[in-house]
Amino acid sequence: MRTWIAVAVMSALSACVATAWAAGPYSPASGAIDAGIAGFVGPAGDGVLDAANHVNPVFTAWADGYSSYLPAGQVDEQWRTASRALGPVSGDEIDGVVSLGDLDAAQIAAGRQSGRITLSFSQTIGNGPGADLAVFENGYYYSGGFFAELAYVEVSSDGEHFARMPSVSLTGGTVGPYGTIDATNVYNLAGKHANAYGLSWGTPLDLASLAGDPLVAAGLVDTMHVAYVRLVDIPGSGAFLDSRGHGIFDAWVTWGSGGFDLDAVGAIHGSPSPGDANNDGVVNVGDLGILAVNWGRSGTPRWDQGNFNADTVINVGDLGILALHWGGGGQGAAPLPEPATLMLLTLAAAGMIRRRWRRN
Repeated sequence: MRTWIAVAVMSALSACVATAWAAGPYSPASGAIDAGIAGFVGPAGDGVLDAANHVNPVFTAWADGYSSYLPAGQVDEQWRTASRALGPVSGDEIDGVVSLGDLDAAQIAAGRQSGRITLSFSQTIGNGPGADLAVFENGYYYSGGFFAELAYVEVSSDGEHFARMPSVSLTGGTVGPYGTIDATNVYNLAGKHANAYGLSWGTPLDLASLAGDPLVAAGLVDTMHVAYVRLVDIPGSGAFLDSRGHGIFDAWVTWGSGGFDLDAVGAIHGSPSPGDANNDGVVNVGDLGILAVNWGRSGTPRWDQGNFNADTVINVGDLGILALHWGGGGQGAAPLPEPATLMLLTLAAAGMIRRRWRRN
């Protein structure tokens, strides 16, 4: 998507940012639920690419492998290097990205698959408070709007079953190959935040938004242990839909570095310590309460329900794991409690379980 307009964008960026549309309910509108996450922070200001700035330390890990890269059409060879998506965000809108490719109308009608890439994390991602990961594409402000090439985000704990993040797109119609959108009308689609020409912002994703997904409910995707993130390009013709059935529109058709251009995917929350059901960084009474409420649950109980040993029931085995890590945090080992502490935890859990039964 980067051609002759790059020079114009670099010279006009400041004015474009100041006049960018902000009519919709999502970021960067005031009070938005999906405000971008800075790729770089420092003296020059958050989200600004500057020699004095450094990669945002909020990120605990970056994608360090890929299991597949399947670009669609419209991608020149120079943008087919999948390894560019690994490691920290670069903010390099030309040489720091790998492109997924675009589809024209005939290819869409023929049912051709959208371009995609599957990244892997050796340090898995967990569902903590707020955003859990962020995706960086090389979108930018241009001509009073936002030049976007969007993608679905899907996550998996086993590399086989992928749950797609729910999304919203309120853009009303086709915008053309170099048209712009109002990014405040887009939610949970990667590529709606600027990461080019002096700015670096990533699109945040909260794993909690997958609570109602059938794969998560069935235990096939564990949002406390996400090891894979897949990006699937969305050709912006309106033929591809958001979670509410709206057609998704973005710059279409693009070529050269066609379609979604991926810079990086960063993890904010790692998978929790044993016993940390709510992934708040410490094993304490909050986790004990979660385990007690779900005591005896069978079938495919989840980590965030207190199933710490990945078996088919929440029982004394999970209570023992919680007790052994009581007071611990992070992903390291925690001190072993006194026998009296273990007894108190057991009694407390039993009391909470009895109260639950009485209420029921």
